[in-house]
Amino acid sequence: MTEDKSEHAVLLARFEQEDAVYLNQFAAVYGLVGERLQMPRLLHSLGVAQTAAGLALAFGGDAAKAYLAGLCHDIAKELPREQQLALVKRSKLAQDEGVLAHKVLWHAPAGSVLLADLAAVHPELDDAVQNACLWHTLGKPAMTRLEEIVFIADLIEPGRDFPDLPAIRQAAAQSLTAGVAACMYGAIHFLEMEGRYIHPLAYEGYNYYKNKLNESN
Repeated sequence: MTEDKSEHAVLLARFEQEDAVYLNQFAAVYGLVGERLQMPRLLHSLGVAQTAAGLALAFGGDAAKAYLAGLCHDIAKELPREQQLALVKRSKLAQDEGVLAHKVLWHAPAGSVLLADLAAVHPELDDAVQNACLWHTLGKPAMTRLEEIVFIADLIEPGRDFPDLPAIRQAAAQSLTAGVAACMYGAIHFLEMEGRYIHPLAYEGYNYYKNKLNESN
């Protein structure tokens, strides 16, 4: 455990040094995220933020906004389940039976509502950031550029490691459309192999981005 804590401290210091400009700009929000997440999840969030900023720079997005959205995307992930559900019931997915029935899907809509509440004091947590949080797990057809960026960054950030990841990262380097399609295919394939629930939006999103990618080739 001591080794893990030491490794975490090194990674945290590295992120804080590399991303000092963004973390100084969003210092208050970084504090709000940090107080709600344990170290492994905070490191993941920093990895997503850094990756999102890089994707934005590569594909014409707002790097600072992407960093902020990536930093915040899992803000509700470690809330007690009853608090997550209460927030979900105030979200845009409040009537979605598939979401309500599967706890693993709660944190994204819960986070979007939590960010909306925090936006009263922190206006940088605007609708665009809230929606990037909302859709970072399920995805959907025709996402905004920021939503696409955070969706991809969540799967390919440096701390991730699984067999299909090199191919997904390669696709994400080509275009956001290719990256989203690869991420969606990878997620669906994994869930099918595990025999786990797949929300209809996952299939709808994948078909949309696969067709969009085919049209551009």
